[in-house]
Amino acid sequence: MAAGMPWCGESVSPPILLRQAPMNRPSIPNPPPNSAWVLGGYLTAVFVGGALLAPWLWMFVQHVGPHSSLAAQPFRRYVDRSLLGVALLGLWPMAKSGLFPGWHSVGMVWGRPARRDLLIGLAGGMMSLAVVALLSLGFGVRTWDSAHSWSLLLAHAIRALGAAIAVSFMEELLFRGMVFGSLRRQFSFPAAALSSAALYALVHFFHRPEAPLSVGPWTGLEMLGRMLSGLSQPSQVFPGFLTLGAIGWLLAWCRERTGALWVPLGLHAGWIFWFKSYTFFTAPLTHQGTQSWWWGSGRLHDGWLTFAVIAVTSAFFMGVLGRRKSPANPANPTPLGNAP
Repeated sequence: MAAGMPWCGESVSPPILLRQAPMNRPSIPNPPPNSAWVLGGYLTAVFVGGALLAPWLWMFVQHVGPHSSLAAQPFRRYVDRSLLGVALLGLWPMAKSGLFPGWHSVGMVWGRPARRDLLIGLAGGMMSLAVVALLSLGFGVRTWDSAHSWSLLLAHAIRALGAAIAVSFMEELLFRGMVFGSLRRQFSFPAAALSSAALYALVHFFHRPEAPLSVGPWTGLEMLGRMLSGLSQPSQVFPGFLTLGAIGWLLAWCRERTGALWVPLGLHAGWIFWFKSYTFFTAPLTHQGTQSWWWGSGRLHDGWLTFAVIAVTSAFFMGVLGRRKSPANPANPTPLGNAP
């Protein structure tokens, strides 16, 4: 018998068919999403969705607790809070879109320079608006209000510090991390900074209209339009809108230059503290009135003096940070302009 041939009567097993292993093909990465479209969809959802959600929140509160302090809040507050809530909830799908693969992509990596940058920004924010307060006191526009008990001072300090930390973190993550970061990946720095600064100023420039006579499904959109009506009044736009826009530009420039959010966070926290404390520690003199074109009102950002101080602060930070080398350590992300 030939070697390998079966004996007579021996069953022959059918040949085993081996499936050929597929060749290793290089995986084609998914193309990155269009940042302008993603951002446009996000902003549409925030403004339209938040305005449409506000009436339902108002009706729910009126039904559950009609006599509560929350039910007594003006309807515009519901619109404000709805916009903020939708904006915060939308951060998760924005992150899942692929534009922001990690905390480093929005400038939130804690490295060795982070503590220094945070303190630099905080000092700049506190000192800049302190100049406005001191000049107002020195020129007799406002007077020092010392009629506060220790318990009231402590309560204010807790509220002001809490607002400074929470608001600066949320707004920097949103406006400089997400909005500016999305635009910067597709456009030049001036275009991205101007767009994000204008949006930042817009949402902080809402007019305070009177309460509607009744609340229906479309009242939120109507209220949003009335809240934006202040943009049609030049006396309201100049210098208030310009000041907020200059603030947004400076914060975007610091984000671009340092590659992180720590300097913007510090600046923003210092400014928020003064925005909350200006009318607490000072009071207008009766013969000076409550507002003028130069000094502004208790809102602090609506006078040309504040605009001038923000302009000087911007020049200072651009001079100091402009001499700094671009970060090259992966733990400290590169500026968006140099990112691949």
